[in-house]
Amino acid sequence: MASRFLLREVTDPRVWDGFIASASYASFPQSWAWGAFQQSEGHAIKRVVLEEEGIPVVVAQWFWHARRWFGYWFAPRGPVFLAGANGREREVMRAFLEAVEDARWPGRTLFYRVEPMLRMEEGEGVIPPWVFPTRSYNPSSTILLDLAQSEEGLLANMAQKTRYNVRLAAKHGVTIREGTSQDLPTFLTLTRETAERDQFLSHDDRHLQATFEALASNGMAKLRVAEYEGKVLAANMEIWFGDTVTYLHGASSSANRQVMAPYLLQWEAMRAAKASGARWYDLWGANPLSVAMRTYRPRWEGITRFKRGFGGIQTDLLGTWDDPEPHPWVYHLLFPQRRLLKR
Repeated sequence: MASRFLLREVTDPRVWDGFIASASYASFPQSWAWGAFQQSEGHAIKRVVLEEEGIPVVVAQWFWHARRWFGYWFAPRGPVFLAGANGREREVMRAFLEAVEDARWPGRTLFYRVEPMLRMEEGEGVIPPWVFPTRSYNPSSTILLDLAQSEEGLLANMAQKTRYNVRLAAKHGVTIREGTSQDLPTFLTLTRETAERDQFLSHDDRHLQATFEALASNGMAKLRVAEYEGKVLAANMEIWFGDTVTYLHGASSSANRQVMAPYLLQWEAMRAAKASGARWYDLWGANPLSVAMRTYRPRWEGITRFKRGFGGIQTDLLGTWDDPEPHPWVYHLLFPQRRLLKR
């Protein structure tokens, strides 16, 4: 008997972005423009939809990552489940992975990596038993601010200290403006300063500049800067897609920390997103609520406190998973530690 599921490629950008934007909140790594950017960076891509008797139920944009002896296909923040899958995500997920495995795309594929766009409470039992957890690539936990609230409601839901710092920055005379490409060198300099000060690894200048230039031309990437006494003290790179504005990268100066420029910068970014009609402001990365979760990162404690201060909804997704079905024995030989991670 023929399967009622059919996997096919999507070649129309408007159709594709319509699928992605229909999710509970739009995540830019599955957008057509992000795929085009990744293609320009040397990744082969596949955009596929799984249909059940002609009805789209799940989509994913895949990027090919080549290694010396093998490679893998990665769907960052995907697959994305559509309305036709509601209540049947477990069945649809299995059918989707099996269809992708059967497609046998080019390359020496060792595994398929996925980050299902499902919250933890929605994803019970969705991950098949032959799929294994791996470390998170895109943040599996974030904080979403619901911009359907009034500005007064957004302020009221902030932690008292955060609300105080927002007002303090304004009182000190910090001003916020949307940046331009001329602000990019300053943003890159602040990013390097922030990484050195806070001791974390940042993307290199070339990647950040390429990201901005690739997405700014269609309005998806924006810079926003905070100035004080004629000097830029903080800068953010935002990604605008569908109903969601994502705070992707942020940087700040070590000078004049007392004026709290990053707080007012975030608040004005939220106000701009709300004024545009966006539904969600995604703070992009935070720790899960429980330190026992495998995705908890002690070095993220400071940035998580900062982000939680703005209120919002703690959103824990299912995380990153590998499907080693093409060559499971080779996969487990190369990555034996994956069997030990908590599901």
